[in-house]
Amino acid sequence: MTATPHSTHDPTAADRAVPATLLFMFVGLSLTAYLGLAAAFGFPDILRAPAPKILEAFRASEAQVRGFYYLFAVSHLLFAAAVLTLPRALSAGDGPWLTIATGGGVLYGVAQTMGFLRWPILIPVFANHAAGHDLSGPQGKVVLLMLEAFHHYAGNAIGENLSFWGMCAWLIGTGIALRQPGLGQKWIGWLWIGTGLMVGVYTFEQLGGPFAVLGPLLLISHGLAYGLILALAWSLVRTRSNDRHLAPVGGTAALAIAVFSAAIVLPGLWG
Repeated sequence: MTATPHSTHDPTAADRAVPATLLFMFVGLSLTAYLGLAAAFGFPDILRAPAPKILEAFRASEAQVRGFYYLFAVSHLLFAAAVLTLPRALSAGDGPWLTIATGGGVLYGVAQTMGFLRWPILIPVFANHAAGHDLSGPQGKVVLLMLEAFHHYAGNAIGENLSFWGMCAWLIGTGIALRQPGLGQKWIGWLWIGTGLMVGVYTFEQLGGPFAVLGPLLLISHGLAYGLILALAWSLVRTRSNDRHLAPVGGTAALAIAVFSAAIVLPGLWG
């Protein structure tokens, strides 16, 4: 079997600026949406509450909740776009890893978008209907049952399990690609792989029972993932045109990214 030849494409500054910009926008917009929902909706703890309490909290801040969830959806579409542009920016050479990563990253972005869009589009239908009915009566119980079903399918099955499988594949595939000699990111590649494995392990939390202890891994793995995304975007910005070897992040930027990641990770450790 002959080895796949190395890519002959030398990335330009524009090749790297596009995914870097999209990744920066993804982190900024998704963090804004997260903080907005935390303040207005009690996110993410509210998602584990009974359906009547979720509807009550939703109606109390409907405009903000719909807006921030829509922002969440848009940010993850930008992530999918960034993932599609990364192979040209990296030109990692041999192996299928960037192809696997691209498929996983697009799956993550699209599945997350599908899960988030139920809040500005579908949940208001339930909330408006529930407002005019006694939830303890037969019609109210049907509304709550349907809401629970959509919540578990769109939120847990698509928004968490399916999307996180994609995120796991993207992190691991990108990490292996970054470890190739031409990119010079060997030790950072291991961080990507380890974080991807952590995301994969977290998906078992949805099974409940003894797996419920995996809950803190959500914030921990995503805090690390966001830090790695920022580090990659910054490296892309710093790399010279037509140079395949990615530039190091730099001490000041690395410290800032570490502080940013810790602000997300530490609540997961203490939760």
